[in-house]
Amino acid sequence: MTKNKKVAIIGAGVSGLASIRSCLEEGLEPTCFEKSNDIGGLWKFSGSKEGRASIYKSVFTNSSKEMMCFPDFPYPDNFPNFMHNIKIQEYLTAFAKEKNLLKYIQFKVRCYQHVNKHPDFATTGQWDVTTERDGKRESAVFDAVMVCSGHHVYPNLPKESFPGLNHFKGKCFHSRDYKEPGVFKGKRVLVVGLGNSGCDIATELSHTAEQVLLPGSRSGSWVMSRVWHNGYPWDMVLITRFGTFLKNNLPTAISDWLYMKQMNARFKHENYGLMPLNGHRLS
Repeated sequence: MTKNKKVAIIGAGVSGLASIRSCLEEGLEPTCFEKSNDIGGLWKFSGSKEGRASIYKSVFTNSSKEMMCFPDFPYPDNFPNFMHNIKIQEYLTAFAKEKNLLKYIQFKVRCYQHVNKHPDFATTGQWDVTTERDGKRESAVFDAVMVCSGHHVYPNLPKESFPGLNHFKGKCFHSRDYKEPGVFKGKRVLVVGLGNSGCDIATELSHTAEQVLLPGSRSGSWVMSRVWHNGYPWDMVLITRFGTFLKNNLPTAISDWLYMKQMNARFKHENYGLMPLNGHRLS
């Protein structure tokens, strides 16, 4: 009998849990390494910690529960359509327990950046993975490595793009370091960026800070409500097989016109200088 192949999975967030499940379904032997003491990854609120993805306390999902659940494990009916991060964590914990995934996860284990090819990689395709737990390093050989640590760990703060910033007397920081609005009471705040985090933080601060400024972005942006026509979640209305069929079969000019008509249903973006310049699509 052929020995099952061993797979190292780095990170026990959403992708890590899905990877463990997929490996088991394919008859592989997964070992997941998680440097914290719990699953959840980005959705596990833990403040700002070096080398770990971080969210703010009030984060809600932008995707509805109907569109972001595991296929065979729906969210409970009493969960809201758009969930607070605590609810996401509850769901992931329940999923991991229901599917018996926890026994494949080693907690408080750090994987070093150097995951090296095994000396005979050319013939075996194997990898040497070095980990550390309680100051003790260990190495093991795996047939494959799945990196599921996400891309929200290290912030991109291009201070060189803002001439004169070094003379600014206030505090300048990335949204990764924002946790709650209380410390900004009575302050004037400039939020740079019209993405999800920028809009969320600006909205939250508007109830606490003396003044919040959110200048327009370089390329524009569609400003949408999570709740769409007839009270349905936006993604259940806009992301459909029929919509994809129209996009792929209608002339581009017509499909773009229909798309912009939907996006401008609440207000005309052009009137506010928000019309996207890099294409009409959400992507």
